[in-house]
Amino acid sequence: MSIPYRVTPMKDNISKNPKKGFYAQVVTKGTVDTLSLCQEISSGCTLTVADLRAAIEAISSSVANKLMNGYNVYIDGLGTFSISAESKLVENEDELRAPSVKVKNVNFRSAVRLKNTVKNSSFIKVEK
Repeated sequence: MSIPYRVTPMKDNISKNPKKGFYAQVVTKGTVDTLSLCQEISSGCTLTVADLRAAIEAISSSVANKLMNGYNVYIDGLGTFSISAESKLVENEDELRAPSVKVKNVNFRSAVRLKNTVKNSSFIKVEK
């Protein structure tokens, strides 16, 4: 199994003396949806596609619930989900009120085990 990549020229439209060169860019083969993932997993174990879809839905709901209650969520072998916040900049600490704070993003940090597994991948160059 190899990860496809292409060689991409570096673009720098900001600097007066832009760096020149090339870098590797991963070429995705597409996106695998939940059903496809469940079918693949189901073929290698005793769980049905319906069992797996229900489990994924339950995990998704629980992760959202824990994030909304101020927790980070770590899933073994996968990684940690957390939220980041954004607000307007204020001069005085007392000016910042809860209604003006918004969720900026849901962040994901991969588990070391997942990162190490993927790091062992090989790459294959694809032509344009």
